[in-house]
Amino acid sequence: MESGRERDALRRLVPLYVHDLSRWTDHYALDADGCWQPDYVDDFLSRAECAAYLIRVDDAAAGFAWVGAGDFPHKRPDRDFRLAEFFVAMPFRRAGVGREAALAVLDVHGGSWQLEVVDGNEPALAFWRAVLPLRAEHREEPGDGERVFLFEA
Repeated sequence: MESGRERDALRRLVPLYVHDLSRWTDHYALDADGCWQPDYVDDFLSRAECAAYLIRVDDAAAGFAWVGAGDFPHKRPDRDFRLAEFFVAMPFRRAGVGREAALAVLDVHGGSWQLEVVDGNEPALAFWRAVLPLRAEHREEPGDGERVFLFEA
């Protein structure tokens, strides 16, 4: 993530993403100031081995993808990358924006991958089950409160 403008846009999108996720998990909670906790943005952006991508449609900030590499939390040792977070804002969904962005991110980073979908998040499961076969054979495994996708890209 190059510019301060992109970082600022990502920071504004993260609460929308967490709000969506809160439907399926109690991992996040609102604090007394109305901010979602825990907040992983600064930790993620400070990791040199990780990559953050802002998804744009025309000039609008439409979503983001976070790719964890190296010694990254919850990344299996046999995986090169973990797609830690992926989000497309509601106005841009169901128009191919997410599919195009997901495939672009996978194309940038060749290697072994994992991603997780929180149990109950059927829209995300359907999305990844449709997108991953466009680039890679994958397998799914049950995780701890999530479905784990493992694949090579």
